[in-house]
Amino acid sequence: MATNLTDEALLQDVLKLRSYAIVRLDADGCVRGCNAGVEAIFGYAPEALIGRHFSCLFSESDVERGVDQQVLSQVLAGEFEQMGLAMVRKDDSRFRASLMLERIPGDAAMSVVMVVRDITGFFNTQKRVRDAQEITLRGQRLDAVGKLTLGLSHDFNNLLSIIGNSLDMLVARRTGDEAARRILDIALRAVERGTQLTRQMLAFGGGQTLVPQLSEVGGLLHASRDLYGRVCGEGVALEIRADAGLPQITVDVAQFEAALLNLLSNSRDAMNGVGRVVVEARPEVMCLPAMSGTDRPFVCITVGDSGPGIGGDIRENVFEPFFTTKAVGDGSGLGLSQVYGFAAQSGGVATIGTSPLGGAAVSIYLPVVV
Repeated sequence: MATNLTDEALLQDVLKLRSYAIVRLDADGCVRGCNAGVEAIFGYAPEALIGRHFSCLFSESDVERGVDQQVLSQVLAGEFEQMGLAMVRKDDSRFRASLMLERIPGDAAMSVVMVVRDITGFFNTQKRVRDAQEITLRGQRLDAVGKLTLGLSHDFNNLLSIIGNSLDMLVARRTGDEAARRILDIALRAVERGTQLTRQMLAFGGGQTLVPQLSEVGGLLHASRDLYGRVCGEGVALEIRADAGLPQITVDVAQFEAALLNLLSNSRDAMNGVGRVVVEARPEVMCLPAMSGTDRPFVCITVGDSGPGIGGDIRENVFEPFFTTKAVGDGSGLGLSQVYGFAAQSGGVATIGTSPLGGAAVSIYLPVVV
């Protein structure tokens, strides 16, 4: 008798449990019973869920792909367990679930018990940690390349200074020889181009002296809208989205503008001068192991376009100096490396992904002044 009372008390406790949704299904997947947890996790009153097919707990796209039937067939053949499966609440919001189903044989008919727990917070934390680890590994690799680039750029800069000074002296001596002057002018322009490339290499290697000042990103973006529009060209529809009251950052405004112009130029070229570009600034919180591995506030500036995008096979290489997808002679391959170097030297990071417009999206994370 005492055992029966204990079992009854345990059953009542399970029915009241709210941190886990426990659902009993028949062999066809229809709900025959559930505990109070289905209301806490899915938003359904227990009595409202009884009689419905458990496919209502999955998204329409997953049901169309037969995910619910795959789960049911697997559990009828044995048991099913999965972490991080996407499920849907009554209000159509999605969450990540820890899902376990087990077949329970009975005298009359077989039933299935499904246990669900919302692990969205844990899932997002793990994702942030993985993303931070990937950013750190990429940063370490690029840092090694940056140190090499920094040394080479200083050597090139010294050589170019000698060549430029020598050419200036020759120009001064051959004032009357027009043919020689033309040749010297070509050489001087080549030196200027080499000097510009060297500056970009220095930016990637962190060898540029930044002059940071307290700034509000939204104001910077709107103040330069006309300049951005001219860079994009008439065939590109430019949109700037900046949240009101963005936290302030300290940034070298000139280098910030140079980074944005590089990204806009890349977007324009990727779309062959026709398409859409969105420049968006918003507050973000992210974890960088270089910053003690804790969440820190950033302002994220993203330039996204409607171009063809960047393939996953080359995303790891796009920030490396001299890497380019353009034809030979159409680009130096230093534009994105300047962006990455500027972000890193400013205490942040640059990442690349896919834009909602379908093309590439490059994001610059700059730390907030706290």
